[in-house]
Amino acid sequence: MTTPASTSTDGTGGVPNTGEMVRAEQVRKRFGRHEVLRGVDLSVPTGQVCCVIGPSGSGKSTFLRCINHLEKIDGGRLWVDGELVGYRQRGTRLHELKPSEVAAQRREIGMVFQQFNLFPHMSAVENVMEAPVRVRREGRSAARQHAEHLLERVGLRDHLRKHPAQLSGGQQQRVAIARALAMRPKLMLFDEPTSALDPELVGEVLEVMRQLALDGMTMVVVTHEMGFARDVADSVVFMDDGVVVESGRPSEVLTDPRHDRTRAFLQRVLHTRAEEDRAGR
Repeated sequence: MTTPASTSTDGTGGVPNTGEMVRAEQVRKRFGRHEVLRGVDLSVPTGQVCCVIGPSGSGKSTFLRCINHLEKIDGGRLWVDGELVGYRQRGTRLHELKPSEVAAQRREIGMVFQQFNLFPHMSAVENVMEAPVRVRREGRSAARQHAEHLLERVGLRDHLRKHPAQLSGGQQQRVAIARALAMRPKLMLFDEPTSALDPELVGEVLEVMRQLALDGMTMVVVTHEMGFARDVADSVVFMDDGVVVESGRPSEVLTDPRHDRTRAFLQRVLHTRAEEDRAGR
């Protein structure tokens, strides 16, 4: 595994507390001969929302999975809250953490996927309380109370005992968000959380995410919802072909992009959205 020469650490892989929740330096990832990430640099300050946009196949979801070590990086470094993700540094060499140590890091990072991945045989409240009970060893009574609070927070107070098959897609995704929050994460990752939803259900999920942002949750969101990125994000990152092409405030990247690749992508998104709107009328 390579390490960037410019990185300054404390000898253990940690970085000085600079107020960053996520920091990536020259992150690389390949699958076989195909290099999906080709040197990604990115920084997300604590308490801010970063939306990552770009065409399919640009490496967005792969990068998100690298942040919590669901995918092992092949080069560069990633930190969450000043702690090197997945590795420990000894001298100039990196050594992969034990599975139990990786699991401990991952408990601090909530992730919501495109698919809801709820347990079909469990009710909404049971889905939410499962990880705190089994992973954090919380008492069932306390875990259930917290799960009920979270489900109320995402607007599902009247659906606690319903099973996934009895819920709409938007409701299931809100249960999935509550489930991630149940582990009390310091960082939330969203991998196109509305892409599997019918258009009329997208808004209810985005509204929950808006409220999380208002509450100060640090979030990295891979999304095609440009309105959400414009209104909620503190920063927008445009990725293409495994690299960060452009990043900045939403008003800069979405309204006045500097790069031709960004402009071409945004024009395609607007054209596709217009076609969808016409087809829906």
